Amino acid sequence: MSRPLPALTLERRPQVRNGVSRLLLVLLAALLALACDRAAELIPGSDETPTPTPTPAATSRTQTPIVAPAALRISGSAAANPSGPPAPSDADLARSVVQVRVVDAEGVPHTVRDGSGVIVDRDEGLILTSALVVVPPGDGSEDGYEIQVATNPLPGGEPRLTHSAVVVAYDAISELAVLRLTGRLAEAEPVATQSDDEDSDDAAEPPLLDEPAATIGDAGVLKRGDPLRMFGHPGLHPSGADTPQAVMVTVATLVGVRAEPAAGELAWFTTEARLPHGNAGGPVFNSGGELVGISTQLVYSLNAPVSHVRPVVLAEDLIARASAGGDERPTRPLMHPGGAPGTSLPGVSGDITVTQPLFALEALGEGGSRALFDYGRLFPAAAPELNYEFVVQGAPDGAPVQELWFLDGVFQDDLSATYNWRLGAFALVSDRLASPNPAGPPTGVWRLEVWVNGSLRAASRAYLGVQPPGPSVSDFAFGTRLSPTYGPADLPTVGAEQVLAFFEYEGASLVERLSWAVYHNNREYYRSPEVEWRGGPNGVWWVGMHEPDGLQRGLWRFQILFDGVVQGTDSFTLR
Repeated sequence: MSRPLPALTLERRPQVRNGVSRLLLVLLAALLALACDRAAELIPGSDETPTPTPTPAATSRTQTPIVAPAALRISGSAAANPSGPPAPSDADLARSVVQVRVVDAEGVPHTVRDGSGVIVDRDEGLILTSALVVVPPGDGSEDGYEIQVATNPLPGGEPRLTHSAVVVAYDAISELAVLRLTGRLAEAEPVATQSDDEDSDDAAEPPLLDEPAATIGDAGVLKRGDPLRMFGHPGLHPSGADTPQAVMVTVATLVGVRAEPAAGELAWFTTEARLPHGNAGGPVFNSGGELVGISTQLVYSLNAPVSHVRPVVLAEDLIARASAGGDERPTRPLMHPGGAPGTSLPGVSGDITVTQPLFALEALGEGGSRALFDYGRLFPAAAPELNYEFVVQGAPDGAPVQELWFLDGVFQDDLSATYNWRLGAFALVSDRLASPNPAGPPTGVWRLEVWVNGSLRAASRAYLGVQPPGPSVSDFAFGTRLSPTYGPADLPTVGAEQVLAFFEYEGASLVERLSWAVYHNNREYYRSPEVEWRGGPNGVWWVGMHEPDGLQRGLWRFQILFDGVVQGTDSFTLR
């Protein structure tokens, strides 16, 4: 039988003021009731002194996922729907789960990435999963890779590699994708759907899938505290060792709902579960057995747990597009990897990922966690406090973390904090800047930088009572690869298989989405999907296009769009 997950535990983070670490020890019962304000002095001084009030962050314990044997049945539908039919058992739901593998078939075949997925249309052979697992990079480096799907005819048993598949729909904001099965693998056992004595001319073509599709539910009606059932495969061992891969189920609780500027108010479900990497792309069901989400990571990693969930509502358009025929082999857009915001530096190496801090005026605290709402970056001058949050994935215990605050470009030492990471491999950090003055924190541009292990991992700005300038793009340069200084190298030539467009930008603080289009001889040749903007207010960025057949002669033009509006364009000619 499945067991409820352990309750959350709380841990106060030590704050640093003037370089001296002060660990605030309080009783657990008082953590949520008392605010431990820090006296601080702004630089330059101000009578409207904001006092940041740290709120305890929730840590989590991981339940060992439960293997679902064929005979396992669990109740729970009575509470969900007293007059309705019984909710599907774990064994029933597990049949709609698949294992997804990206395989480099050249030379000695080996699996590059693996995760889970869920059948959403049996007749069409459609699988919903995490794009982090299946969508290849836009540089063509995985053009020869194949996607293979393993199904689960017997819950509790090992999955069988049965099908090949391709990506037919992909959303770069939610990082969800839909696969279409293209056929049965040669080694897969055929499916017998007709008896031998039936007329073969009248026999229907056997379906690609024997397993059922999941029933999609309404993710918008879920609330904090609702039970969830998270399904997935544990994941292949990096060494290639033969390890059990049967479907696993974890009973979890919906801890909170998070927004995201580019994805909207219902962008994430937060749970206390910490699952193996192979659960990425796996389905999440409500107590009635309806599909309400897809488990995922921030970035694909063998070492980071799977904890957050994308609500299935974000996949509705994807599934519809796939059913209508889908896209033509979508790939990840070729673009700047991120790294230090507002610079042309590459992403920081290693498995540590920090999301861009989000800000809000309001927050609710309950059960040891904080939930922000009314997210934004532009706030009135009379804001009583500034709440913020960010997510950390892959930080090792003991790693030094710094939250550095700046007001109008001036470092605020007394408001900044340093602490050693103690929240595990995946956690949401939530805190606030508050002021005893009714006028609230001073107006101006507030910038928060998050450093982990001595490297800047994320940064964001909030505008209190001031209006930032609008975005602009200028000073284009073109190349076919990055130089050692991360600028353009090797001018575009006829036959080059990729082209990169570099540009400077300003005033992009409130930008949420980036996209670009490429034109050849004034005809649209390529248009990227919209991606979340992670470049900060100003700096240097680059985007690109991979062309496996090589660039042709003629006029090539790049167009840069912020939130769907053209901000800059430039061109070059190949002769």
